Amino acid sequence: MAFSIRRQRGQALALALVLALLGSAGLFHMFRTGQTLAHKTRLLNAADAAAYGAAVWRARVLNFNAYANRAIIAQEVAVAQALTLQSWSRHFEQFSRNAARMARVYPPLAAVFETLAETSSVARELADTTAALEIRLRAAPDTGYKELLQASQELLVLSAGVFGSSAVANEIARENDRGFFAFALPDAGAFNRFTRRYESDADRERLRDLVVRSLDDFTRGPRETDLVLWGLPASCVLSLNAPSAWFQMYRKRGGTALAPGLDRWEAVDTASIHDNRRRGFLGRRCSRVELLPLGWGAAEASFDGPLGRSVAQPGGVAINPAALEFAESMLDESRGASLPGEAPLAIEGDYAGIARVRELAYESLDSQRFPGSRVAVLARVEAARLARNPAIDEPAGRLRPPGAYAGSRLWALAAAEAHFVRPPADPRREEYASLYNPYWQARLVTPSLAERLAAESHVE
Repeated sequence: MAFSIRRQRGQALALALVLALLGSAGLFHMFRTGQTLAHKTRLLNAADAAAYGAAVWRARVLNFNAYANRAIIAQEVAVAQALTLQSWSRHFEQFSRNAARMARVYPPLAAVFETLAETSSVARELADTTAALEIRLRAAPDTGYKELLQASQELLVLSAGVFGSSAVANEIARENDRGFFAFALPDAGAFNRFTRRYESDADRERLRDLVVRSLDDFTRGPRETDLVLWGLPASCVLSLNAPSAWFQMYRKRGGTALAPGLDRWEAVDTASIHDNRRRGFLGRRCSRVELLPLGWGAAEASFDGPLGRSVAQPGGVAINPAALEFAESMLDESRGASLPGEAPLAIEGDYAGIARVRELAYESLDSQRFPGSRVAVLARVEAARLARNPAIDEPAGRLRPPGAYAGSRLWALAAAEAHFVRPPADPRREEYASLYNPYWQARLVTPSLAERLAAESHVE
């Protein structure tokens, strides 16, 4: 019996060795599988980051378009204000000179108006020079700041297309791992159809309305003043009308407007003394008529050069027809060389017209209320790199992760979109998406079926 026990010693050790070998093989397989899952997770994270980064870039481009559109509106407003300053300063200079002539019967008052006229002449020359330069810098065709903003819009839109998004996505993926590669899937022109440039006059009318609503009250007009001259009796004195009709009236009108055609701004200011004269059968009816023009001024900026007359007649300036004619003669004189030491009232081709900005292509959007521009990113890594230590870039031999890979590569798909979200400062306010407010943000989204099918077509 003792001999039998001695013969059976060591069998447990053999069994333990077999179990240890099987356990090691299991652990080895689990390690290789874990390596695969770890690489897959890193690739998925890189794909998400790449898609989100591409969507962030696209949102920033859309926000730039919104800021550029606002800046373009500001340029239009500045042009209108510059013309208003020109017109009003010329009107005030002419008014001061006419008032000085009328006050010659009382020399002390005449001296005051003469001094005022000289001062206003200097101010007018400065206003003309400054306004002419400002209009050219802001709105001249091809070289004005407004034109440069429009060109930058087009360039940035191109940079946010599929090619630009691929460059952004690949850069982000490679920052995660130098062995990763990512690119944006073709979108069949969806991003190109997401926005469009204003081309027709109907499109530009919308921008014109925004510009007009952005003008201050003085620039828009009417720059209106009605003052009864109680010391100057009218022709209808002691009539049956109100006592104010018995006296003459000072009537000032002015305004700044875009003339029809969207390619010309004009500003006009007129002021005249009006008499109240009897009209009708036996002079029973009294009406105001222009008696003496006192002040006038005008300025224009246009794409085709000075027109020499007021088309829009803003602010009711036609109520002073004689003063308006004198103001238009100023515009007519600006066709040729300006007077010595004076800046011209208008420069040929100094204004490019209402801008052709970029806006959402509402007719092509799936949802006008909640539009979004999607970008799908496909990331990959060569299967051979999965068997390498990323720190020392050496082969791992038998530690190569198991499994078959499409095209000998590991793939990951992610999607994101740029969408319009109004900040929650006032949740009661609802606002439709547009390229006039910079509220575009990025977010990750679930890849659609079409994006999955497109990704499969790229997987070899």
